[in-house]
Amino acid sequence: MNKRSMRILGFYQVQNQLVRLAPSRLSKEIARHLRPESDADTVEARLADTEEAWHCLQREASVPFGGITDIRPALEKAKRDVTLDGQDCIDIWQNAQRYGEIKAYFSEKESDYPRLSGQASVIGDFSLVIHKIAQVFDQNHQIRDNASVELLRLRTRISELERQTKRYVHNVLQNKEYQKYFQDALVTVRNNRYVIPVKQEYRHAFPGIVHDTSASGATLYIEPMAIVSANNDLQAARIAETREIEKIFRRLTALIAGDYENLYDSTYAVGQLEFIFAKAQLALSMKATRPVISKRRMVKLIQARHPLIDAAKVVPNTIIIGGEYRILLITGSNTGGKTVSMKTLGLLVLMHQAGLFLPVMEGSELPVFRDVFSDIGDEQDISQNLSTFSSHMKQLIYILKHCGPDDLILADELGSGTDPAEGSAIAIAILKDLYTKGPYVMVTTHYNDLKNFAYNTPGIENGHVEFDVNTLKPTYKLRIGSAGSSHAFSISERLGMPKEILDEARELRSRAQDVDMEAILTKLNAQSKRMDEEEQELQAKLARARQTEEELRREKEKVSSKRQDIIDSSRRQAVDMKRNLRLEAEKIIRELKAQSKESLSEKERMKAIEQARRAIQQISLPEAEKPHRDPIDPAQLKTGQQVYINSLDGLGTVEEIHGRKVTVSVRGMTVRVKIQDISAPYLSELKKEQQEEKREQSRSSFRPIRTGAVATELNIIGKTGPEAIPEIERFLDQALAAGFSPVRIIHGKGSGALRRAVHAFLDEQPFVKQYKLDDAQNGGDGVTLVYF
Repeated sequence: MNKRSMRILGFYQVQNQLVRLAPSRLSKEIARHLRPESDADTVEARLADTEEAWHCLQREASVPFGGITDIRPALEKAKRDVTLDGQDCIDIWQNAQRYGEIKAYFSEKESDYPRLSGQASVIGDFSLVIHKIAQVFDQNHQIRDNASVELLRLRTRISELERQTKRYVHNVLQNKEYQKYFQDALVTVRNNRYVIPVKQEYRHAFPGIVHDTSASGATLYIEPMAIVSANNDLQAARIAETREIEKIFRRLTALIAGDYENLYDSTYAVGQLEFIFAKAQLALSMKATRPVISKRRMVKLIQARHPLIDAAKVVPNTIIIGGEYRILLITGSNTGGKTVSMKTLGLLVLMHQAGLFLPVMEGSELPVFRDVFSDIGDEQDISQNLSTFSSHMKQLIYILKHCGPDDLILADELGSGTDPAEGSAIAIAILKDLYTKGPYVMVTTHYNDLKNFAYNTPGIENGHVEFDVNTLKPTYKLRIGSAGSSHAFSISERLGMPKEILDEARELRSRAQDVDMEAILTKLNAQSKRMDEEEQELQAKLARARQTEEELRREKEKVSSKRQDIIDSSRRQAVDMKRNLRLEAEKIIRELKAQSKESLSEKERMKAIEQARRAIQQISLPEAEKPHRDPIDPAQLKTGQQVYINSLDGLGTVEEIHGRKVTVSVRGMTVRVKIQDISAPYLSELKKEQQEEKREQSRSSFRPIRTGAVATELNIIGKTGPEAIPEIERFLDQALAAGFSPVRIIHGKGSGALRRAVHAFLDEQPFVKQYKLDDAQNGGDGVTLVYF
């Protein structure tokens, strides 16, 4: 990729932001070496890595990065058989533990982050290295006494010698003959040997070896001759300890050298993962998104923001190149944002091909370019006698020689720096040549000849940066489809140019050209702006209308749900009232029997009771209005689908489909109903069902039904049909709730009238799957088995 373009467009500044976000030395190195790629597969892979890390940072509470040390120098030392020191071993120990945590973390989330997990799988198993180093160092990173058998023996010996030497020194300090010689009665250590502070004037009176003096010279630190031998033994033991520790470190070095390749590859893999997450952090800080790699070779950056401009000040712009045109000519006033728009395109292309997310809206797309060429800014060189024009021409000649159809070319102020007529002619010739070679081009200019050329040439499109003629200030908004005016007179007036000079300039311009192109362009751009504003207003109204429609739909759903709840509640109350009324009626009938036992004959009494019962049975409560439900399309019906059963007034799940009949599971029972009896459920009913299921799951997983008071058979022999039906109804309700199936109803044989009444009642019950007479040994025609 062209290094000059990377420098001019600001890629290295973005790269420096990435380096600051990288947590470790290795990840910072990887970030510093990041370069845009021109291979589409590589770009796709880089973007996919960034996207997974971006999702991970947003979804997960934490990621196991941080605390990684660059152990590559220590690994190189071990490879060359140079003994590692304690800090090297500790760094490798800590890194190996962190590597294991990172590998385990992504191994558990392989389905969510397959690419990151794949890179983490490179990390090796360092349990042996961790174990061996942990045997040497404790959690405070101090060498353990039992790091080896010899080290334990030597440290025990050192402790004994230290106690013995201190005892000798205390004996000397307590000797009354020497009391006057001592500056302080303290045991001191100098050069790893125990000494006594002695006054300067008694140096010859106290036998011993001088090891040090105080800053003032008034005190000498003397090792008494009596403890020289003990100090020598102690020093020898300490030297042996140091040598033993070196042996331990040599063993650890050999262990680490044996696992060099694995450790080095794992270190790089972790550094690469840290770098990927740094890219994701940069994307989050920029509020960036992943653009699509365009298969149709289309540049479409929606609301693109320049990443190096303050987010509070940057003006987003939509940049489109491709399709009907491959060359975009940008015109407009100075300081209006032409160059910024061009640099935004170039920098975002470089970032995209480096695998970084872009500060654009969703739906943006970019092709992968082979190279990006840019001629932006004035790089005149006095030492080489290069003027502004010469500098531009030198760079443009280089671009024309090396560009191809897969490149992006950005040229600022094409043809400027020389005579306008000659400059515009050269610029048009360059654009024609570029059009023939086929690269994507974005150029800026002030030349009217180039604007007219773009209007009249297929494959080249005009664009301009807006200028507010009322405030006489640029808006920095890019508009594609029309050329813009330079607004030189307006800007000069705003800057304080005398009016008479401006009037003279306008007069000169009107003489030089028959048509006032500036006025025409200003008028056209004003019309275009008004149309854009009207379009935005219509889009806003459409969005509000859609929002209102959605709110009304939700409100309608709420009203329907509430209405259905009221209807269901009313139905339950009506059923309860009817049942209570029947029970109360039975009670009254029993009382009537008792009262009329003596006054009426048996036949008259039974006739009165039967008339009262028929009157009670005819009592009915008004049915609640049932809401309209959409019928189910039999062709789309499938097992597992939730449906509404009209006759049972509840939701059920389809288990089997048999032609025009369906087996449905509802309220813990399985029933077969006709397709005409099922409808589409309301969304509110489905939601309520889900909430009920969640509440059931949140309760204890097992709640036994109290079945102690529930019988499995009912004896109604001797009763009439109207007398038996209420008892049968209560019996079946209790048995169904207890989960019994089948149950027995003993009605006797007799004339068969009671059996027929029972069977007629069972035919009307939707929860009864089937019923049949029991076998001859268990009652035959006198007993009916009921299956739910």
